Amino acid sequence: MKSIGNILLVLCSLLSSLPTVAQEKLSDETLEFVTYQAGNYHLKNLTIIDGTGSEVKENHDILISGDLITRIGQDLKTPKGATVIDMTGKSAMPGMVMLHEHMFYPKSTPEKTYGVDQMSFSFPRLYLAGGATTIRTAGSIMPQSDINLKKAINQGKIPGPNMDVTSPHLDREGVSILELPTLETTQQFVDAVNFYADMGVTSFKVYNFITREDLKAIVETAHARGMKVTGHLCSITYREAADIGIDNLEHGFFTASDFIKDKETDQCAPFELHQSLLNLPVESKEMSSLIDHLVKKEVALTSTINVFEPYTDREVLPGGGLEALYSGSKEKVYNRWARKQGNDSLDYINFNKGKIWEKAFYNAGGLLVAGTDPTYDGRIVAGYANMRLLELFVEMGFTVPEAVKICTVNGAKYLEQESEIGSIEKGKKADLIIINGDLSQDIANIRKDKIVFKNGVGYNSPKLFDSAKGYVGIR
Repeated sequence: MKSIGNILLVLCSLLSSLPTVAQEKLSDETLEFVTYQAGNYHLKNLTIIDGTGSEVKENHDILISGDLITRIGQDLKTPKGATVIDMTGKSAMPGMVMLHEHMFYPKSTPEKTYGVDQMSFSFPRLYLAGGATTIRTAGSIMPQSDINLKKAINQGKIPGPNMDVTSPHLDREGVSILELPTLETTQQFVDAVNFYADMGVTSFKVYNFITREDLKAIVETAHARGMKVTGHLCSITYREAADIGIDNLEHGFFTASDFIKDKETDQCAPFELHQSLLNLPVESKEMSSLIDHLVKKEVALTSTINVFEPYTDREVLPGGGLEALYSGSKEKVYNRWARKQGNDSLDYINFNKGKIWEKAFYNAGGLLVAGTDPTYDGRIVAGYANMRLLELFVEMGFTVPEAVKICTVNGAKYLEQESEIGSIEKGKKADLIIINGDLSQDIANIRKDKIVFKNGVGYNSPKLFDSAKGYVGIR
């Protein structure tokens, strides 16, 4: 008996020393969208924008083994047993790491009170189709659904991105969204942080009407549990939030109440906020001072510049995807777009200012990250909007490598996952987008057919997009 035990120990030791290949156990539903299952691949002759911001690499190869990138270079030798795929004419960038996404969408029914519906079917596949391999939800209406989605995706049951699930918007009474909770005391915010953390969320979102005391308690409680806090603010200024210790601010500078004259403490005044930004000169010392303060405090800034894209002479849905909408949603979105044609001059003013201020934050050394926020009037749709965001960063004056960096490794840095994802480098996860065209020459090529590798599995983007047609707005 003793000798058999020793033999078993030796066998276990030998088995544990063998190299392993991490593979998802994919369901039939997921396999329907898979072009390349996890394995050993030699991708040849690619143009690579690697996500680090460095120069474009032409005629380069990528070796993938299981879920990892094992080597990058020119004219690499094909490993034994690897499948060679000629990628001539194609380009590669890392899978996008997007930090202001949602699994909900505005209701298609005409209601006086703004409402939202969960998109557990359409949005996971649309995000992946658009090239987002990791997302943070930045607020949820059904956290238990988002947590279950995350588990189902990780188990290979359904296609979708890796998810950092954020709490519901933590707020006091004020926003007329019936699906969101409202709290009354600072202690309730502390209790909510612990409740949602125990449920399984991995980050927190604060909203328009909280007090500084609320935010301080939320930040301290979340940080004690090793989790970060982001905010779409109004009642609290950016400077106040940075001093309290918030980790991230949403929507660029479009929700900064710092410039309201004689602002009341802990009070949200949306009209005055909007007007203060309209009145603020682009090159103001006040904005420069705020940017320097945020950089000093190491507060990340999430650009959702696509949400503020004007309507006149622009796409109905930025990035395309009108066919993804349910008929009721499509009618609502189109009618609003038509009404706004020629009637959004003020939108253009703040949009152009926002682009300049966000780039100034980046140039000052701030961590600028990206997200699309598919809410408001329904014009922003998962997947399509992620592609559009890359185009808008180039419109803002970023180079293609810089635009890719903001949408990839910067997000990974914020999530503290940059050692595993966010760039195309040896030893990192094989999360990458293979695009049918040269992205370095024309950022609009991001809209072309693509294969999206996530954890070494190559998904067919057109099939994923097609599978969600007509569902956005209902499921």
